[in-house]
Amino acid sequence: MIRTEAAPIDRGPGPTVSIVLATLNERGNLPELLDRIFRLNLPPFEVIVVDDGSTDGTREFLSEYRRREDRIRPIFHDGKQTTLRAQGQGIEATRGEFVIVLDADLQHPPERIPPMVQELEKGAGVVVASRYAPGGSPGTRTVFRAMISRAAEGIARAFLREAREVSDPVSGYFGFRREIFLPLDPRYRGYKLLLFILVMNRGRRFSEVGFRFEPRTRGASKVTQTFAFVRVFLIETLLARRLGRVLQREPVTRRPTPDPTG
Repeated sequence: MIRTEAAPIDRGPGPTVSIVLATLNERGNLPELLDRIFRLNLPPFEVIVVDDGSTDGTREFLSEYRRREDRIRPIFHDGKQTTLRAQGQGIEATRGEFVIVLDADLQHPPERIPPMVQELEKGAGVVVASRYAPGGSPGTRTVFRAMISRAAEGIARAFLREAREVSDPVSGYFGFRREIFLPLDPRYRGYKLLLFILVMNRGRRFSEVGFRFEPRTRGASKVTQTFAFVRVFLIETLLARRLGRVLQREPVTRRPTPDPTG
């Protein structure tokens, strides 16, 4: 069951930028994250937060925050549906020309959003915040986690031509032009929406912005960094490749941004 906390308030033209967050028990991180986002120098923007059944006070915090800041729109889902589906729901509710997706655990510094938006304004179809681009860093991680990450990158590049055009194809921090997005099958589950966004781009320019992956200091990771993750990731990659092949047979047309209010 999905329910929105409140309908967006119409104050004239819609936002230029839509920022999408998927949350599950992130009450400890959201106050700082939102404070940093709302201090950014950006064109008019909105923040869509899709919450998957948090029980730590996240929902109560978002409801209260909404009362004093109408640029945030929570969407509450009763039950865990994985990051892929939650982010997809958030994107479907966006109104901006440009969409930025990042994690809500402060491992993705929101201060990299302005240069990402600038790349989209220059005409990029997709911009990836990369740990391996100039100025970026994967931060401190265990040898095992590094192995899992590199294995996923190898799988992506082996099956997706588009993944070879960026240095960090498994990044969870990226932006794109809203017009390229196609809603995914609601049965899909997983963690790496960027795989699908890459194939949706269909010939448009890719761009990258370096970022340093920060350590999580509050809460627990929602993604299990084990070989089970690699299995799920492989399925995601094959589904993305299938989508890419379907899109190759279709003409590229501009898709209007849907209005979630009507």
